[in-house]
Amino acid sequence: MKAENRRVSMNAKLITVQLGSLCLALAVFFCAMVCGRYLLEHVYLSEEAALRREGRYIRNLSDYVQEQGIRSTDAEALSAWARSQRYVYLVIYKGERTILETDGEAVDLTDAVYNNAAPVGNSLQPNLLTPDEEGRYAVAFADGVFLVSLTEYSETPYYSGITMIALAIACLMLMVVNLSYNRSLTNSIIRLSREVRLAERSESGAVIQTDREDELGDLARSVERMRRVIIQRMQGEQEAWTANAGLITAISHDIRTPLTALMGYLELLEGGQYQNEEQMRQYLSASSERARQLRSLTDELFRYFLVFGQSEQEIALEEYDAVILLEQLLGEHVVRLQSLGWEVQSFPLEESCAVCVNLQYLQRVVDNLFSNVLKHGDKGKSVVVMVRLEGEMLKIIVSNGIPDRPTAAESTRIGLQTCRKLLERMGGAFETRQDVRRFLAEAALPAVRKTGEDA
Repeated sequence: MKAENRRVSMNAKLITVQLGSLCLALAVFFCAMVCGRYLLEHVYLSEEAALRREGRYIRNLSDYVQEQGIRSTDAEALSAWARSQRYVYLVIYKGERTILETDGEAVDLTDAVYNNAAPVGNSLQPNLLTPDEEGRYAVAFADGVFLVSLTEYSETPYYSGITMIALAIACLMLMVVNLSYNRSLTNSIIRLSREVRLAERSESGAVIQTDREDELGDLARSVERMRRVIIQRMQGEQEAWTANAGLITAISHDIRTPLTALMGYLELLEGGQYQNEEQMRQYLSASSERARQLRSLTDELFRYFLVFGQSEQEIALEEYDAVILLEQLLGEHVVRLQSLGWEVQSFPLEESCAVCVNLQYLQRVVDNLFSNVLKHGDKGKSVVVMVRLEGEMLKIIVSNGIPDRPTAAESTRIGLQTCRKLLERMGGAFETRQDVRRFLAEAALPAVRKTGEDA
């Protein structure tokens, strides 16, 4: 649950990063705007700096009117100067009366100027260094000395520049944050790809690790699980190959022994190397016994490869009454053991239930269990056959004594492996236990209890 709570999808993380980067960019934009405006207003637009710029403009205007011999009413020439300076608003006074205004674009002449009503010249002295109380400077024109008020607004483009710079910084911050996230995501993908290549080249398999809690982390963990499954399957196939090789070796040894004896008896019979007809019949009987032993071994081998060599496909299961079914399957073998002189203690199923099995497979399991008793059990000890219902599993238990001396027949355990495989394919299980005195085989199948009405 903790891992699920920590898990954040890549879409949610991407949206979070984008919203965060946008908020950060907006914050940076406003901070840059505030800082830029603060510097502009407290440095460039300070009173001292503004006076210096006004002084330069006034001196430039004075030099211009003196060099060109411009009169105070020469609107076209003064307007041309204003346009050349840009961001300058110029007002010329005669006394307290405005006679000309220009801002570099428009020129406003009073009626007095147009009507030549303004007196020419006055008693002012040029003063380009110190403005009067109203911020006007005395400038000498060709027609006299006039008061000039100059207002400059050169800070206008700086406001636009500050906006553009702040916007550029914000965009840069937005790009840096998104590129950092994309780089982190790309590095994770590159690291995952590198680990997959290492795992592909490594026989033991390099572990694919990740600490991400998103889709990319899920992908890495899925690849790691797939890698482990593949390794397990390869190991299982290798183990199966080794087991099959050992099995074939054991079977070859088991077959070679009766086959050698059979060939020996046949050579004796073929060469007439027997003393009388009785000895010939003994050789024939021994040959027949060895042939049956060979057939038994080959039958077991065939059953083994029939079960373990075919593909894992679904098998047809049918529902049977467990009491009736097992009474028929087990009863035949119990009667046969008793007829051969074995002591059998039988405990049939007492509870009514149903099982879904493949009848042919279940018959093979029962045949293998009792075949194992006949080959390797001690005839002097009792055989216990018990069927009981434990929970939802029906268990068939066959127990037999182990002889003090091993029997001549060597066990390849093919029949027991066949039982396990067949029961697993029917949804059951198989287990064996052994001590110095007894051997026990337990086959389990899923069962469904029957109620009184069903029974």
